[in-house]
Amino acid sequence: MKKMAFPLFSDSSKVRTPSNLALQILIFLAVFIVIYLAQGIFASFFVLPEMFGAMDRAGVFDSPASFRYKEIYDIAMSVSMQDNVLIPTLFTTVFGIILSIIYCRFIEKRSLSSMGFRPKKIVPRYFGGLLVGIALMAAITGISLLTGVNSIRLEGDINFGIILLYFSGFFIQGASEEIIFRGYLMNSVGGKHSVFTALTVSSLAFALAHIANPGITVLAFVNLVLFAVFAGLYILCFDDIWGACAIHSIWNFTQGNVFGISVSGTGSTPSIFRTTAESDISWLTGGNFGIEGSLITTFILLAASVLVVLRMKKKYKEN
Repeated sequence: MKKMAFPLFSDSSKVRTPSNLALQILIFLAVFIVIYLAQGIFASFFVLPEMFGAMDRAGVFDSPASFRYKEIYDIAMSVSMQDNVLIPTLFTTVFGIILSIIYCRFIEKRSLSSMGFRPKKIVPRYFGGLLVGIALMAAITGISLLTGVNSIRLEGDINFGIILLYFSGFFIQGASEEIIFRGYLMNSVGGKHSVFTALTVSSLAFALAHIANPGITVLAFVNLVLFAVFAGLYILCFDDIWGACAIHSIWNFTQGNVFGISVSGTGSTPSIFRTTAESDISWLTGGNFGIEGSLITTFILLAASVLVVLRMKKKYKEN
């Protein structure tokens, strides 16, 4: 595929985007740090009171001479996975959307359209993405059940109110990551460099952003890259970001709050079903990272990417 084969990349090539790849990456790192700090500051209003309370109950402040760093870390991880902390944290990812748009619009002088915010077919593209995301996670979970890797049961006490809050949070969180890594980074790089470079840089950046997640493995990292490649191809195929935002959001929500599987190592959250590992083979179950770290996910993402490429070739051949 030629460098300017895609309209989104053509749009980005006409604006004030740096041509030097190293400079583009450094600028992205700076923007990402600002986003991370903004999210962290607002999340701290929910995290810190819970964390200090848990530390006080554990007696951490009673022995300052022998500060228990490992215990503090464990408390912090436990608190971050509580519903009253995790849900507001999902909502703080709105800063990723706001700051990415501000940078692209006012610094790079790019239009919203060049980020994938095309004004046409928003509703059908978004709902189409929801169906694709549900199908992907259902296929992954279904294969794990059919092969005996996992088992599933209906939860006894389902809190639909909390589940609805998670759905709303993931609606923002999934869109935020797509806008940061694809709408901003992939399209900026693709405007000045090849499709391969744009997909590679944005996909590696996406995976590296999750490198500190609990339970991360080499296979989980590979699958994060594959998911990012699939999402990037999907955006280029349909020439907008709506479907990819929907896929990302519903992928996380269906995984965590429908099937009851840890989402990228975040642990158990309220769900309709609860999926439990029946195998001791971590590269099949995904281990503590969740099914995103499974070889089953690798297979499904590769198959989905091939289907998108075939759809893309047909589309551009017809045009």
